Amino acid sequence: MKKSTLVLVGALTLLTTLSQAQDSCPTSITLTAPVSGAKIVEQASEHLTASNLVQSAETAYRAGQSVTLTPGFEVKPGAVFEASIAACQAVDINLTAWEENVFTLGAYPNPFAQNTLIEYTIPETSTVSINILDVRGVVISRLLKDQKQDGGTHRVTFESETLPSGVYICTLDTPNGRRTHKIVKQK
Repeated sequence: MKKSTLVLVGALTLLTTLSQAQDSCPTSITLTAPVSGAKIVEQASEHLTASNLVQSAETAYRAGQSVTLTPGFEVKPGAVFEASIAACQAVDINLTAWEENVFTLGAYPNPFAQNTLIEYTIPETSTVSINILDVRGVVISRLLKDQKQDGGTHRVTFESETLPSGVYICTLDTPNGRRTHKIVKQK
């Protein structure tokens, strides 16, 4: 059977609590075991090949040169899958995202030099505000203010060319609560 290479950019929430360093990334990896009920990020510095079943998981496959999905690879309805050509990077996963009402916030790259992508998931249609605060709690940027958005994963870019290096706090506010995420600007 013919192998097929698939590059997808999809909705996957990469957030805070678990890190994987780039130097621990294998050169090549072959995945055959089914995945379910978890958030999985598999990375290879060059090649990743998969012939597994993605059942009820959020799964991301990332490799520097190729991601090859061979016969037998399948994503079941309800699972979320992303494949991308990208260098290995630290991955943050918010384990509470697997609660019934998903409500998450993260940023990548983090640390960043100029811009970072703020990614968040809300469980239902909500009014959303996203702010960037300095370490004293002063709002230095309002990315969104009381914007109505459907439930799901969303992204907004934080452009910080004029800000000095340092630690900042990103806040996500909805009627259902608040999430915060530390971001670090490095020049």
